[in-house]
Amino acid sequence: MANIWSSTFSIINRSYFWCLSSYKSIKNSTSRGSSKVKILTFVAVFAACTIGGEESQGVVTIESTTATTVVDEETTFEEGVLEFAQCMREEGINFPDPTFDIDGNPQFDNLEIENEEEFESAFENCEDILRNALPEQFDLDPEVEAALVDASLEFSQCMRDQGIDFPDPKPGEFGFFAFRDADIDFSSEAVQEAFEICQPENPLENLDD
Repeated sequence: MANIWSSTFSIINRSYFWCLSSYKSIKNSTSRGSSKVKILTFVAVFAACTIGGEESQGVVTIESTTATTVVDEETTFEEGVLEFAQCMREEGINFPDPTFDIDGNPQFDNLEIENEEEFESAFENCEDILRNALPEQFDLDPEVEAALVDASLEFSQCMRDQGIDFPDPKPGEFGFFAFRDADIDFSSEAVQEAFEICQPENPLENLDD
């Protein structure tokens, strides 16, 4: 699990497109699956979208290919993750505080889920704490969403052109998590090399201001 999520962080952190669209996808996701996968995915994407960058105001611009640091006057991302962990404990879940690596990414290596239903219920009660630590800039209008969907389709074709058996994104979805059910080893060298060639650096550049 750790290697998979390390690769996920690596991929998402490389591109503004993947950060922005992955956040939007997971924010609106009601997909089924393991609760542990949900929480790790949720936090991984939020970390990738809110940590790093150079602009002090934390504003994500269309021209940029990376997401800048988002600093909330009341709750930073790190504080939000810690508050989330505390909330989970208050809901009766044995949920340890995460550690943070040198880049500020949260690590949940010791997280064990004993009861899926109880964990899911607690997660639903606490997840807004994480959302409240995120910027409103990630809400997209239909034109932007359409551009990101098109970019995801082009990305899929490019990956296939590079010799990777890569599917089209789920209909109407975009970004990394449009491919969340694909049987792809994102940690493989071939996939990483193809990604470097195919990642859309700025799919929004042709949109009108």
